Amino acid sequence: MQKQEYESKIQELMTLLEASKQLNSNLEMDEVLESILLQMVQVVGAEAGTLWLLDKQRQKIKASAAYGPSAADILNIELANDEGLVGKVIRTGVAQLIENVTENRDWTARVDETSGFVTKSMITVPLAVKGTVLGALQLLNKQDIAFFSEQDISLAVALANQSALALHNSQMYEELQQMLLSMIRTLAKILDARDPYTAGHSERVAKYSLWIAQKLELAVQDCEALYKAALLHDIGKIGVTDDILRKPDRLTAEEYLAIKQHTVIGADILSNIEPKDAMIHAVETALSHHERLDGTGYPHGLVGNDIPLFARIVGVADAFDAMTTARSYSKGLSFKLGAEELIRCSGTLFEARVVRAFTTILEECNYETDRYDAQQERGYGL
Repeated sequence: MQKQEYESKIQELMTLLEASKQLNSNLEMDEVLESILLQMVQVVGAEAGTLWLLDKQRQKIKASAAYGPSAADILNIELANDEGLVGKVIRTGVAQLIENVTENRDWTARVDETSGFVTKSMITVPLAVKGTVLGALQLLNKQDIAFFSEQDISLAVALANQSALALHNSQMYEELQQMLLSMIRTLAKILDARDPYTAGHSERVAKYSLWIAQKLELAVQDCEALYKAALLHDIGKIGVTDDILRKPDRLTAEEYLAIKQHTVIGADILSNIEPKDAMIHAVETALSHHERLDGTGYPHGLVGNDIPLFARIVGVADAFDAMTTARSYSKGLSFKLGAEELIRCSGTLFEARVVRAFTTILEECNYETDRYDAQQERGYGL
């Protein structure tokens, strides 16, 4: 083996090793897809690339990640599961190297026509794990020279094998996260059903909390963690007896002391769920969502920033929903009056920037939260 060829092989191995390390460092689906595609494009030296995922239920192939000058126009394009070269590769599991796509009978020009990109040459490789094809990766137009080489396709296949495992792990992780969220929502609904006056309370508090977090421009991961924690904020009410929880009249001082224990009970329940690291925010939120900025809250009388941020956000959302929900002894405030009450207590009971974020949202939708809810559902998957 000549020195130049030897060095080239070492470089390939180093590239694959680095790519593997990066691919397996993250389980978030979108980031995994982008990482896979970027690694492939850079390693092979392509002008552009598209990662296609197979949706078996809908019998469609969807462009789930794209890189290159027309990436934004290619994203979310759907093909039939047997359409074009990508459909053929997914169906057969065999990689394809095409020097001139216009001369290939399996080539479909529909993607180029939609995006305005001009595909000349192409490598298409399957993403398969244990004999199951998850999708395919297309690398378009070799940079600097006219065509991709056999070495390029060998490298692409090797990286695709590692990429498919990262993708499979990410899909499994996402399915588990969806299952967890479904279980949390079901648990919250069961809890709320114990009290006819709080039906839907946990979902509404979680929704309001998410809106606040997004308005405050918290990271996506923090928004997701907050949403789950907010759904579980009242889980401790499982430990409160029905005669107190469902009492139609105002609570006595003794009964109020008993119901205040739901924060401690909830934190204790959630602290026993594994893995504990994943429940830290939920534990803090269950324990501290009734703490108040001036130290008048419970259970520990925390002051200011000693109250965890998630608990400060959920505290505002929880108070607003409590004020605007009808009870046997109160018809509840209008959303506008509820917002005014939050503003009145801003800086004393509630953090000003959290109140400002929420009341700004309410003003923007003219207190028609259903309309705002519909807008958010189009932009977020929670």
